[in-house]
Amino acid sequence: MTTARRGRSPPTAEAPVPSGPGPRDRRVPDAAALLRDAVRFDRLLEEMNGLADEMLGGIGGQRHGGTGMTPGGGRVYLAQQYTEVARDAEQRLEELLALAAEPSPAVDFDALQRSYESRPLPPEAVAEPPRWPDYAPEPGPSAPGSPGKPLLSGEYQQQLASARLRHQRALREYRDHEKELRGLAEQARLVHEQEEQQRARSVREYNERLRNYRAAYEEGEPAAVESVLERALAAAGRLPGLEVPARVSYRALTRTAVVDLVLPSPAVVPAALEFRVVADGGVEPVPRPRQETRARYLQLVARLVLRALDALLAADTESQLDGIVVNGRAVTAEAGEICVVSVDARRGDLYASTLLPAAHGDAVERLRELPCVLSEDPEIPSPVVPYAAACAAAPAPEELSPGEFAALIAELFEHLGLDEWELRLRGRDGLLALGRGDGRQLAEVSYVVCAAAGRWWWARRWCATSPRRWTRRPPSAGSGRPPAVSTRTR
Repeated sequence: MTTARRGRSPPTAEAPVPSGPGPRDRRVPDAAALLRDAVRFDRLLEEMNGLADEMLGGIGGQRHGGTGMTPGGGRVYLAQQYTEVARDAEQRLEELLALAAEPSPAVDFDALQRSYESRPLPPEAVAEPPRWPDYAPEPGPSAPGSPGKPLLSGEYQQQLASARLRHQRALREYRDHEKELRGLAEQARLVHEQEEQQRARSVREYNERLRNYRAAYEEGEPAAVESVLERALAAAGRLPGLEVPARVSYRALTRTAVVDLVLPSPAVVPAALEFRVVADGGVEPVPRPRQETRARYLQLVARLVLRALDALLAADTESQLDGIVVNGRAVTAEAGEICVVSVDARRGDLYASTLLPAAHGDAVERLRELPCVLSEDPEIPSPVVPYAAACAAAPAPEELSPGEFAALIAELFEHLGLDEWELRLRGRDGLLALGRGDGRQLAEVSYVVCAAAGRWWWARRWCATSPRRWTRRPPSAGSGRPPAVSTRTR
């Protein structure tokens, strides 16, 4: 039996996901019907509170050192129970944060290798005459002054005689059925050998498939890379009491993995750690500061995202990844499923410092050091725009993340002759960088490069001795939509 106050509810691990018809499908009820329902609910609430007092009053009084039933004791007891449940949920959250700060299990090809070890022959595959040591009784205590020589007591002599009879009987039975027993043992031995050959063959075939799988991964086949990374994320996201599903899309053009993580909802953080009985007899929570619950949830988000990034780097033994985009999505009661965090990190950003700091607050700061967008209040329906989305085909320029676009532009201008490259600004619409010509293809001067994801090529060059020139070139047929590029010398 529970006691609740109207509009209040005890803390739960997860907030319920709204279901049913949408706002347009809901009918506006009659005001009189709403009033009748409210009166009926108030009466039912009073009956439940009174019944809780009758059933739990004695328990509440005894817990407080009283004797017998006390008025409102049931509600005090329920408030204590709600408080214990909330504090247990907070303790589980703290344990979850501590586990997420540890490195995930290693998932690499060496760890996936299997080895074959033969099993010994079963007893039915061996046909040998009965041995006397298997029938001999345990020797009794040794005589004083004669260690190792048991006393020849009457009881021991009887056990010895009985054992000799059993041994002789077993020998006669073995000699009478020796041929049959050897035939059965031979059959059992053949069956055992066939099973061992099958086990050895299965191990060889598995290791052969694993080698082919590894070769496909080393060649950068998207399906193999995605499978390796998803296996690593599955191991990293398997925590006690929590599963963090993940899906990976690998872009071979930019050597970037786009990861979608399903994060727990903000309701995993208890909204209250204490419950009390109010003046009107109900039980209500003592709300935690909103800033505190928001900080705890951001700590959990940072831990899970950084743990996923660490697992991906550990699994990428062949350095197939130049960048990782992680989109963390969560289900909220107000806005449904929204994106609460998006990270666009290159390999240098990830190796700058540890991804698993000791303090939970440091984990949030480490996440903010990466190129990321983090929702300051996930409970407010203001979703984060992901840096990139998973797609089956090669992405268009405007579908690239800022990190991918910057890497492609840097590679392009390196081939054009800008061997020294310094990125100054980077955003969703493009970048601004400084480059210096190699003296062969481009003049050995500094260039200001502005590149944006657009439909046309733009090129601009300015010198002190020549007027400014603008050139606009449409893309060639079948080349897609290349980025717009502007260069300026100084």
